[in-house]
Amino acid sequence: MKKSIFIISLFLISAHLSAQINMVSKKIFLDSLNNETTPEKYTYTRVITNYSQKSVRYVVTDFYKNGRKKMTGATLDRDVMKKDGEFIFYYKNGSKESVVNYSEDHKSGKEINWYENQSKKSEKQNIWDPKTKKSKTLILNYWNEDKTQAITDGNGDYEETDNFITQKGTIKDGLKQGVWRGNDSAKKTSFTDNYDKGVLISGISVDENNSKFSYSSLSEKQTGKKAQKFR
Repeated sequence: MKKSIFIISLFLISAHLSAQINMVSKKIFLDSLNNETTPEKYTYTRVITNYSQKSVRYVVTDFYKNGRKKMTGATLDRDVMKKDGEFIFYYKNGSKESVVNYSEDHKSGKEINWYENQSKKSEKQNIWDPKTKKSKTLILNYWNEDKTQAITDGNGDYEETDNFITQKGTIKDGLKQGVWRGNDSAKKTSFTDNYDKGVLISGISVDENNSKFSYSSLSEKQTGKKAQKFR
């Protein structure tokens, strides 16, 4: 009889704790582009730990389907991701991919990246100016997968892949300089860009139908539309 009462009590305590956890946290399902989706079509899950509590920052953790962490950090808005503070990103096998600092959803401060085998990939310094709303990234040091250092103290040759975009070129004083070539697998385009001290001054992209589009700023490149000029 005592054993039965103990088991029932344990069950009630577990149920109460589970209810508390569910009450303060929220779990959502995300597709490969981090858009919210259904449990049948998800690629990742996201848990906002203190969702129901009024807070300045909310702890967010993304998980792969295998249950391992993909990302962990904090957001200023519980319903819209606005990264703030240190974020740690992980590969699917559980090894660390990068540590990035954010300020109001903008990269700000030191950033370190690793290859999947945990050899160091790069060291960067992100600069965000909240007054001008402009940001830039200084690439300080970079190592190839064979551990040879290609960029030292902000100078050398660099190749990067960011989501669907792969590009390579020269880094001078931490910034992109001269001709950079690459491709965007999502848009199915290749491109050639010209940089001066990290600023894109001109470029041309070519799509799968060999149609060409020229641009003179990063915003034009991203939107695919020429900026309207006023006299």
